[in-house]
Amino acid sequence: MLMYSWMVWVEYAPERYDVSVKLLTGGKIDRIKNTIASRMKQGDQVLDIGCGTGSLGLKCIEHGATVTGMDISESMLKECRRNIAKAGREDRFTIIKDSVTNLKKHFAPNSLDAIVSTMVVGELSKPYLEHIFRECHEILKPGGKMLIADEVWPEGRVSRVLFRVVMTLMWVPQFAILRRAFFPVKDLKGVIEAAGFEIAEKKTWPMSTFQLIEGVKRHV
Repeated sequence: MLMYSWMVWVEYAPERYDVSVKLLTGGKIDRIKNTIASRMKQGDQVLDIGCGTGSLGLKCIEHGATVTGMDISESMLKECRRNIAKAGREDRFTIIKDSVTNLKKHFAPNSLDAIVSTMVVGELSKPYLEHIFRECHEILKPGGKMLIADEVWPEGRVSRVLFRVVMTLMWVPQFAILRRAFFPVKDLKGVIEAAGFEIAEKKTWPMSTFQLIEGVKRHV
């Protein structure tokens, strides 16, 4: 929740977005993105959902992937285009401006090797997530993988109580500033599993609410 509040705030200055998020997470977000990118291989066709400034997609390209980034925010995509040009990766990074609820409009069934995303799905309600993950499952090739990293509800009882207290205290100032509230994802693993994915890994970062789920589309 706190992470999302800051993200919305710095979207007004996307050129400072990556630095701001890195500072706020104590560098964890970079380690998470490096972990995701390391799972890519030469020739992979990758979709980055909510690509933002393009930092994750560019890391995937470093491992041999070709990336399509999808986002609805023109200000973030403007910064993404700037970063792509700066890295000289225009030939490997394509941008689509659209809602992530329209994946099948842009991608054929069984056409992608991997789908990646960080700090995006927490902005969406569970029905939207269920819809998006089902479409992700359809457009991935058999054996393709989806790697989603986001803030989640703590699993421990004491941690959940403490986290709920923090959320309650922050709800009013958060809504006053942003005019909307964000909530960590409940049972991210379960929602991905329900979309038809086999869970290959669930990784939680120590001293944080970040969780990475890797789901694999089974071979028919």
